[in-house]
Amino acid sequence: ATLTPGMDYGEDDAAIQEITTQEEQQLRRVYDLLCDYHARSHLKREYLQREEKLTGVRTKVPRPGVTEDMGKAAEITRLTEEMSLLDIDIRKLADREDRKIRLADLSEALRALGKKCSKKELLDMIWEVDENLDGCIDWDEFRLMFMRNITDRSGLEPSKLYNMVQFMIFDQNENGKVSVDETMNMLYERYGRQRMEAKLRGLFGNNMQETGTQGGEIDFFQYLEAVERTQYQTFMTTSMGRNLRSSKGK
Repeated sequence: ATLTPGMDYGEDDAAIQEITTQEEQQLRRVYDLLCDYHARSHLKREYLQREEKLTGVRTKVPRPGVTEDMGKAAEITRLTEEMSLLDIDIRKLADREDRKIRLADLSEALRALGKKCSKKELLDMIWEVDENLDGCIDWDEFRLMFMRNITDRSGLEPSKLYNMVQFMIFDQNENGKVSVDETMNMLYERYGRQRMEAKLRGLFGNNMQETGTQGGEIDFFQYLEAVERTQYQTFMTTSMGRNLRSSKGK
């Protein structure tokens, strides 16, 4: 990416201007996770419900004097067959040629992160990156969105989807939180040690002590608060931001 003439730039200019190998791998992981997220989540819930029932049937103790072996065996067979069919359906989703991220997928994924969005908010997230206007997000659009945001120096690039995706990239164990440990390697690869430490403080504050196996952790809302604050501060350091501040001061 090239720097735009006439635009002010900060210390992040030293950051790598391309997607790193590690980012590419994690970006693909998140894209694959978001594609058909809604349908896959429904199938997985159905699978887990049957798995729980199967465990209950297998551990059920027969009543004294009652023979339940035949009924128990039939129930185990039924549940096992249903689980196998559900597993096949889940695998089929991964093999679809038209894999894209749709509104229902974003809604379900955000809900899993604890954030419920209106239909308008979800449509806006898609519209920000939907280059071919088909109402979905394909891989090329997804990657372009990420590239535009990591090279943005104005704080003005639409970033609602990017903020969600970056959180999911950092959340490598997919537990709905990001930790110092999870973010450290990727930030180091992009910014180097000195800027990495500043970025970590921006996300986690000055209190980055180890608090468990993954170190200090923040959830999606805490992450959004931190990155939106940083994006605002970035904008305010540009000529446009300074002009806005000056006009308000008049």
